Amino acid sequence: MNQKNIMNDLEQNYRIGLTTQITGIRPETLRAWERRYEVVKPVRTDAGDRLYSQADIDRLLLIKKLVDNGDAISAVANLNIENLEKRISSCKSAISTSGRNDLNFILLGRTILDKKSLDSMRLNMIDVVQDPKNIKSNYHCKIDFVIAEISTINQGSFKLLQKILKQSKASKILCAYDFGKESDIALLKTQDTGIIKLPLIHSEITNWCSDNFSNYMQSTSTARLLTDNDINNIINSGNTVNCECPRHLGDLIFKLVAFEKYSSECEVRNSKDAEIHKDLEETSAKARYMIEEALMRLAKVEGIKY
Repeated sequence: MNQKNIMNDLEQNYRIGLTTQITGIRPETLRAWERRYEVVKPVRTDAGDRLYSQADIDRLLLIKKLVDNGDAISAVANLNIENLEKRISSCKSAISTSGRNDLNFILLGRTILDKKSLDSMRLNMIDVVQDPKNIKSNYHCKIDFVIAEISTINQGSFKLLQKILKQSKASKILCAYDFGKESDIALLKTQDTGIIKLPLIHSEITNWCSDNFSNYMQSTSTARLLTDNDINNIINSGNTVNCECPRHLGDLIFKLVAFEKYSSECEVRNSKDAEIHKDLEETSAKARYMIEEALMRLAKVEGIKY
């Protein structure tokens, strides 16, 4: 493979690690789907590595959504894009995430954001690109915002960001930068544009989303808001601000998570027994969810990044 072809692969194709990161499909699951059902047919490099196209990514995202909502992979594996979209449109539960108001975004940059963290942040990463020219204008869903990593902000940055907004049809853009003059940075701060420093920090992204999207994090769901790693980062940072509250809240969350698991796995003797244990699981989940929200508010007030 010559240098030109290699560059085209890097710009227009996704290796399996990035593909699984975007779609949330485990590598072994994706390989099994390809082998048994030919859900997608990635090209191969001379070294035998799989390369997935943007069309493959779009297809896998739709299939994953349907499978997560109860469809058998065998029933949807061979549907074309049009029929996959129709199937989702005809089943509202397939595009609902249990009352969650997740945001869809595109990452223009090289930072790795893992699926578990994104789930806890209530964000759906629809695409990852390194070149603005590779941002599509017809994604399968509405794009709420773009995270654009820029090493240096200059006088041309505003025009570039506006072009990215127009191309992606996103509502807003969050610019993450390394260096820049204060005067140039000030020009970027508009109603549609936010500014944060690199590297990307989860709490800064979620704080910006909370400030810019009114329904963000408002939900009837009790899914985890923070990963164990997020909580430990907040607890450890709490020591530097001389506050014990992060540790106490973190301990409560871990205990409630353990009790949720215990309630779900507890042996039941009859239907009445199962009903009370289900109630215990749901109640502890609600309590844990509320304490997670409280810990996130505390971290924001204290300026703790996680």
